Amino acid sequence: MTLRSILALSFTIDQIQRNYGLDPAPALARHGMSKDQFDGNAVISQADELAILSDLFIDLSHDPLAAVKIGSTFGLSGYGAYAMMLMSCSTVYESIQLGIRYQEMSYLFSKISFELDGENASIILTPYRVPEHLHRFVIDRDVAGTFQFLNLMQTMIGQHTHPLEICIPYPKPLEAEFYEKQFQCPVKFGTDVIRFLIPGDILKKTLPNANTTALTLYRQQCDELLSKRSQVNNGTLAERVKHHLEMFKEELPAIKDCAESFSSSERQFRRDLKEEGTTYQQLLDKVRSEKACKLLDNSKTSVEQIALLLGYTESAAFIRAFKKWHGITPAQYRKR
Repeated sequence: MTLRSILALSFTIDQIQRNYGLDPAPALARHGMSKDQFDGNAVISQADELAILSDLFIDLSHDPLAAVKIGSTFGLSGYGAYAMMLMSCSTVYESIQLGIRYQEMSYLFSKISFELDGENASIILTPYRVPEHLHRFVIDRDVAGTFQFLNLMQTMIGQHTHPLEICIPYPKPLEAEFYEKQFQCPVKFGTDVIRFLIPGDILKKTLPNANTTALTLYRQQCDELLSKRSQVNNGTLAERVKHHLEMFKEELPAIKDCAESFSSSERQFRRDLKEEGTTYQQLLDKVRSEKACKLLDNSKTSVEQIALLLGYTESAAFIRAFKKWHGITPAQYRKR
């Protein structure tokens, strides 16, 4: 995974401010950022964006449909050269293939893929792992934003059909009826991936703005934008990693998953943490220790259950680790 354009976060913040009257400045400040840092070349890691969305989510939790409403307002203008490149393709199929090739320019928290199935085709979004409390929010934004994008592309070719079906990978919510009204097609919940099932004959449709010269130009612009991207400086990596791990309520991510969330290879991730005088295991232990103490202090959760929640396969391993951190066992800590 590469670093993400900050435009998606900027657009989301604007919509939250406009539709819910929330001031994003305090949430950004808590992460060492301000909107003054946002520009067309700025990028942000998935983990850092999630941290900011997590803060904003607290004020949006009263509206479970907030992400659908926000994603439904994403327009082509927010994609810039990426959208212009796709519109310059000769066919819908070519546009989809190029969209996948340059997917790092999208705002999605999912990996895009495509498959043909008889007379139909599927655009598939495989969600990246995110903290549990943000799972539905980021999926809803991806689904609604992608639906909006597909609608706008269809309008260009004079089509007014809707997906044959949309699949969403979380349990059916109480608001399920809203999704079918919003997307005007059957919506299936509880699947493994996000899936937009579309008629296969649409793939052969020609795009009215097809132009090979323009396509070459916009591809060059996309390549140039990717090469010029600069990351917003918002604290040490160790601080950001620790905050990211704290957002997970249950099993914490493995180093490979965490490195991916920070748009890094595992090897480079280890090296960067080492330069700051720490390791992923040390950060993991610190977060596990703090979570364990909170559970022992404030709940009646058994030691065995706490071990499972923290990702230990057996309680004995957790007890040994806890004793190493604090010099006493979890049971002794709770009694004390």
